[in-house]
Amino acid sequence: MFRTTISDQDRDLVMMVRELVQNKIAPRAVEWDSRGGETFDWTAVDLLAEQNLLAPSAPEEYGGRGLSHLSTAMILEEIAAGCGGVATSVAANLHAISPLLMSGTEEQRLEFIPLLTRKKAKLGAIPLMDNKPNLDIITHSEMVDIRDSSLSGEPGQDHQVVNGFKEYVMNGQTASFVTTMFSSAPDGAKKNLQVVLLPMKTPGLKLAKPRKKFGLRYCSASELIFEDVAIDNKYLIGKPGSGFLIFMQGLERMTPYIGAIAVGISRAIYELALESSKMRFVNGKPFFEESSVSYVLTDMATKLNAARLSVHLACWMIDNEMDSSQASSKAKIISNRYAQDITKSAMEIIGGRAYLKGFVAEKCLRDAKTLSLIDGSELFHKHLIAGQL
Repeated sequence: MFRTTISDQDRDLVMMVRELVQNKIAPRAVEWDSRGGETFDWTAVDLLAEQNLLAPSAPEEYGGRGLSHLSTAMILEEIAAGCGGVATSVAANLHAISPLLMSGTEEQRLEFIPLLTRKKAKLGAIPLMDNKPNLDIITHSEMVDIRDSSLSGEPGQDHQVVNGFKEYVMNGQTASFVTTMFSSAPDGAKKNLQVVLLPMKTPGLKLAKPRKKFGLRYCSASELIFEDVAIDNKYLIGKPGSGFLIFMQGLERMTPYIGAIAVGISRAIYELALESSKMRFVNGKPFFEESSVSYVLTDMATKLNAARLSVHLACWMIDNEMDSSQASSKAKIISNRYAQDITKSAMEIIGGRAYLKGFVAEKCLRDAKTLSLIDGSELFHKHLIAGQL
């Protein structure tokens, strides 16, 4: 349905990405996953950079392709069908520039967005969660201190000085810049939230050891440490205190991308299970001919279709400047829930080898579960939807 609303050129691009992923990325996905983020292989990033696919929705005036949300979601699905971790690296890029596109200055956009659209592109990251066991993404941690200061003491040279931690930073080990958010008040009040953008070479900004994730292991993750980081006012995004609004608008626009990745993972494991059911034989007949198996595959195909349509609907609404807040959260819930259902069902069809390390099915299971926690859990998005009922 929604695929017919994109241009012929974009449809050709989606098919080109599918071929690229099948030939160059999917065959090495398990290998990259086995490294667990301890070492990063730039091969997949470089392949996508050559085709200007690390930030495909970036406007053309900044070197991007200027694709719609719908076309970008379709591309993310294709990448995720080959490797969910690679697709997550691209999604982290899109997150990093989202506040810039919504509220950044022209100078900020010209400085940072082209970094992601070059032939030898770099990566961005968007660390949000404080190093603290709380469930509120905007809560101000007592471990973070932000205060007004003057780096040189000269009039008019105001800076923000930050100390603290951000953990589980996707693309953390590989990013050339980060877009993050802090509160200037101990209670983390919405009116005090500020989005900031920083080059990774900023003095005092340091990476801790890589985080070892359960899934999506190609996409590097790490803790980010702030030690007397002086943030020049030119790196503040939006008006003072506008951080919460920027964050929520960005979440609404970016969440369907995570749903698209879930759809890609679901499609990959479904196709693997379908193929396996026709190659495995029971009592001389293909496993697929058992109604108990074919009905499960039918259920998987139905869920896959529903998840894809929910993601495409949310993206279509964003492209048409409609209120997509509920649609985005619903797409996240449906796509992530079904991705976990489909991977578990697929592994039962594939059999014991699906649970072996180094097998694609086992990787898909871990990727689907890990992805369900990115951009808010199911409970988080249910809370957002309930507040609008």
